[in-house]
Amino acid sequence: MAARRKSVNTKPPSEAPGINAQQVDRLTRLVALLVVKGESQAEKIQILSGAGFANTEIAELLGLTSNSVNVALHRLRSKN
Repeated sequence: MAARRKSVNTKPPSEAPGINAQQVDRLTRLVALLVVKGESQAEKIQILSGAGFANTEIAELLGLTSNSVNVALHRLRSKN
């Protein structure tokens, strides 16, 4: 008797049953904050920017103004 294969859900998380776009967004933000935990503010900004977060999103995540994020990124880019 052949073993039955379990079906695997291949849908993206946003289309999976029971998970909505808002939950995916919240989980993404939580993971992002965990990744940068313990880093300096400048390193947090650099990591999140490199991960594709917009400056306004970074500001919201870290409790900063978007201007302070813009300035920090400008300074980081000027060093390189």
